[in-house]
Amino acid sequence: MDVNLNEPDYAWYYEGNPSLRKRITLAVMIGMSIILLSFGIASYFIVQKSIEDSLNSKLAVGRLLKSNIDNIIKDNVNRLYDISISGSVDLNDKNLDPERNALMTAYRYSIFTDGVFLLDNGGNVIINYPVRMRDTSLNLLSIEPVQRMLASGRPVVSNIYTVEQTKKKVLFILVPLKDKNGTNVGVAGGEIDPTNPILTHELQLIKPGKNRFVDIIDANGMVIASSNPSRSLTQCDHNSYFKTIISSKKEHVTTCHQCHVSENESKKSTNTLVFVPLEMAPWGISMQEPKSDVFEPSAKLKKTFIGLGFVIIVIAFLLTIGISRSIVNPIKDLIKATNRLAKGEMSEPVTIQGNDEIGVLSQSFETMRIKLIESMDSIQQYNMELETRVKDRTTQIKESQERVLNLLKKIISTQEDERKRIARGLHDNTLQDLSAILMGMDMCKMYPEKMSGQKIDEIRSIVLKTWDGVLAVIQNLRPSLLDDLGLEASIKWLLDIHLGEKGTNYFFRIIGVPDKRFLPEIETTLFRIVQEAIVNIARHAKAENVFVILEIREKTADVYMEDDGEGFNVHSLLQQTIHDTKEGRGLGLLGMKERASLIGGTLQICSSQDCGTRITMKFPLGILGVENV
Repeated sequence: MDVNLNEPDYAWYYEGNPSLRKRITLAVMIGMSIILLSFGIASYFIVQKSIEDSLNSKLAVGRLLKSNIDNIIKDNVNRLYDISISGSVDLNDKNLDPERNALMTAYRYSIFTDGVFLLDNGGNVIINYPVRMRDTSLNLLSIEPVQRMLASGRPVVSNIYTVEQTKKKVLFILVPLKDKNGTNVGVAGGEIDPTNPILTHELQLIKPGKNRFVDIIDANGMVIASSNPSRSLTQCDHNSYFKTIISSKKEHVTTCHQCHVSENESKKSTNTLVFVPLEMAPWGISMQEPKSDVFEPSAKLKKTFIGLGFVIIVIAFLLTIGISRSIVNPIKDLIKATNRLAKGEMSEPVTIQGNDEIGVLSQSFETMRIKLIESMDSIQQYNMELETRVKDRTTQIKESQERVLNLLKKIISTQEDERKRIARGLHDNTLQDLSAILMGMDMCKMYPEKMSGQKIDEIRSIVLKTWDGVLAVIQNLRPSLLDDLGLEASIKWLLDIHLGEKGTNYFFRIIGVPDKRFLPEIETTLFRIVQEAIVNIARHAKAENVFVILEIREKTADVYMEDDGEGFNVHSLLQQTIHDTKEGRGLGLLGMKERASLIGGTLQICSSQDCGTRITMKFPLGILGVENV
């Protein structure tokens, strides 16, 4: 069956057949509606609200306990203040009965389970009640809370403190002791035994249930009192967590691992922690409850949504089966056919899948298969012609490269031969003539009657100066060091005569194989570029230090030159040189770049005003080869 793809007319497919687009759209809308309505709205907001309500209820209980404990501490601080308010405090008389009666009154109505006491400003125990508490000859100035109270003159509620003599752990509540004139004469304090059941009862720490407990924790992370007695005097501060939030006086709701595990438990459980700092003491209330209990309502909601999700999955599965039978399976067959076409297997025709959109697509692919067979035949023929052209063109390019390479060698050889010829001419002719003149002058000097000695000396100095100039020209044209000792010695010679003799510090280093020789074309080009760069530094840079590094690798040779001179604007100088060739410095830079390009190398010049100059040269050795000495 022939199908004209240029003028498609598929309207008759939709008159009595269901549209593939409508079926897919309907299935997607049903699935997305169920997912969005069931999970997107209900699960998120309801579960989050349940968790928030649970945590807020725990925090409210913690605030109630905080208010109660702050009131208890405040009442007991006032009990100690009442000793001074009674007006019976006079530490200068020898009658301590009024003070003892005031202590008895404060002790009866307080939580000071280990007694109350009075200290003078030196920390000495004046009187205590009950008397069994300690010997009155003791001095408590070494106890940190006592020192702090005497230094600040303000009430102090301490953390758990270990008494050195008895190793007993106690809590101190200390207030200033004033006489009837309102003068601070000492300290009124009370001791609390954290292990005494009376303290737990007074603080109303009733055990809330299994695996749930309420702790009162000091700033050092020590449990002062707990609804679970086994947790008293245990350390549960992880990485000073409680110390930090107690000092910040901020409430916290978080999760943590249970600090202490009983013998019957195999591993630590994760608890929800509600922490509320106290106002009257450097303590805090820690309420811990298993996370699973706190989030039990939300867990039930999640189970409900999971059940609903299971129902949705079943429905989606049934929908998938129906779609697979009516839509997906034909599409899979069509995909297999297109994969065969992609692999180049075009002998098997594409099966027409029904009369709907898939059937139209199948027919289109069958037409495309026929067209591709025809196109591949023509492309194969064209490829053969193209390969022949590419082969011919490649041969031409190789021949052109060989011609260019031979021409390059000839140019370099011709230049250097010309320089050698000039050098030999100067040496054989000019120096010989000057030598003859010098000898003649010396003979004239031997016979002064024929010529004055002063005149002969002047002529001789001019001749010697000419001699030196001619030698310099010879060396610059073609230094013998380059032919005899190689590139390394030649660069060292350039640095000596142009920089060393002028007092400029230089550093020259070879990285790689030292004394390695290259083909004359490469050595000559490198020498001329380095020569131009060193001469420019000596003339223009006003540098104090010059660094030259020659790095020889397996296939490349790199030269790095850097000075700390005045520098210049490279772009501006090169642009000026292009328009005005009278500037010699710019022409030298262009010559350096041209020499580098002749042997396939690259040259980069980086410089700016007052920041020195850096020259980087990279030359491939594989093009012309390398020879070792």
